[in-house]
Amino acid sequence: MNKVYIYDTTLRDGSQAEGVSFTIADKKKIALKLDEAGVHYIEGGWPGSNPK
Repeated sequence: MNKVYIYDTTLRDGSQAEGVSFTIADKKKIALKLDEAGVHYIEGGWPGSNPK
């Protein structure tokens, strides 16, 4: 049986929605929760692309 790897883009794509602006603390919390959930790869986005 093949192993499935999970690649999450919440920190990149989630911050592209109108009215959404993650702080650094938000990003850390999200990344920690994704890690706790067993996500294998977390795309962090681009530094400076978010005003906060």
